[in-house]
Amino acid sequence: MNRNFVPQQEPAVDAASWKAAVLDLFGGGWTFARVGPRRHADWRRDAAAVMALEATDPRRWLSINYAPEVGEDRSGTGSPFMPWSLDELGNCLYEIRRRPAGQLLVALKGDSYQAAGIPDFAKRKDGLFTSSRTVLSRFGPDGRFFTNASDARENPDADLLNPDTAWECLSVYTTDCGLVAVSDTEVGVFWAFWED
Repeated sequence: MNRNFVPQQEPAVDAASWKAAVLDLFGGGWTFARVGPRRHADWRRDAAAVMALEATDPRRWLSINYAPEVGEDRSGTGSPFMPWSLDELGNCLYEIRRRPAGQLLVALKGDSYQAAGIPDFAKRKDGLFTSSRTVLSRFGPDGRFFTNASDARENPDADLLNPDTAWECLSVYTTDCGLVAVSDTEVGVFWAFWED
């Protein structure tokens, strides 16, 4: 056992720390970060409501929707996401553990959804990972996490910091990737988009 190992503590989250973390991770580019209440046993129903802009953050904390309009609104809802059935949504999202979930929240900030595409990443790495842990802490120690990264289909521990993977597209854009975070009381959707 490594006696020098000190586990990372989950930061406490409040409205101010949430706002700072969300702006740090999703404050630029084509991004989406929203949370809604968990009202159903099947979390996919609540995730679909958040994606469709039909849910309001129960804590009234900062939400972001910087997804620009495309030439044609293909969703028919004004949301950046296509309207999905629960089965379709379940088939496109794969469960991952907390570590790759935290990696992915950071990677979404980079070009091609890779941390290597974040300017000055080496200098910003610690701060970005603190923001990532802050966002995930909202969903508690028993939070569950899901992504549309194909690498996670059979590997819940996939390295998602600089993934070389395909994404199951869920939006009206040509490519997108993201994370759904689920607790007993809330569901969060954190996404980035790209349009060719």
